[in-house]
This record gives sequence, C-alpha cells and structure tokens, in this order.
Amino acid sequence: MNLITCDIVTPKQKLYTEDCYMVEVPGVSGSMGFMKGHSNLVSLLADGLVRVFSDANTLEHQIVLQGGYVQVDGDKAIVLADRAVLLEDVDTSKLPDQIKETQEKLDQAGDDEAAKELLELDLDWYKLLQRETGGAANQNE
Repeated sequence: MNLITCDIVTPKQKLYTEDCYMVEVPGVSGSMGFMKGHSNLVSLLADGLVRVFSDANTLEHQIVLQGGYVQVDGDKAIVLADRAVLLEDVDTSKLPDQIKETQEKLDQAGDDEAAKELLELDLDWYKLLQRETGGAANQNE
C-alpha cells in the first residue's frame, strides 16, 4: 500500500508523525484529503479535526487543531498548527471549568486589547475541544 507521512507540529512540539493511507484536514473552504502522490499544495487551515486513516476504512487517529497551515509535497503532509492535541488526550471533565474561568478573565480584561485577544483565542480553543469531544458546546455561552 502506498503511504503518505503525516507530521503535525506546533510551536511547542512535534505532536505526531506517522505513515498513513490518508490524512484529512479542515481547510477554510472545507475538508481536504491527501494520499501519497498528491500534488504540491500549501493551504490555510480552519479550526477542527485532522483525521488520519491507516487504510481506506480505518480511522486511526483524530487530532484537534486551532489555526495553521498544511503543506503537501506528494509523499508528506505537514500540518503546522498554532495548537493541537490528540482527541483521546483531551480531559473533557476540565473543559466546562476552563471555559468558565477564561470567560471570567475575559470579562475582567478591561481595555487591555492584547490580553483580550489571547483570552478569546483560549476561549475559542476550549469551546472547540468541547465541540469535537461531543461536549455541550452551549453549556457556558
């Protein structure tokens, strides 16, 4: 079977690397799937799930990501994400409290636009994790 290497990298770590049958990423215009031999491409990513397939019918891993790009060169798909985590590693029990605490900090940020922007990114991240893990996305909105 022809395999493509999938690397997922954040500013903090190389989160994932594996040869796979296909990798599907959340593009800004919709999902994109890549297999070995795909033409060269660089594209902006939307927040969402990267899905890694070990064969045509087996979803091997799911990775939640926030922001970034994908670069494909035919033999390799490199996802450069602002944030990423394996879906199975998300502690869903902590998400409601993280959302609540971040919202409270955001409400108290006053005129500090830089702090507000970072807190909004954090809040979006926690809500994304909650959505992708099947949590109650509207619980704290």
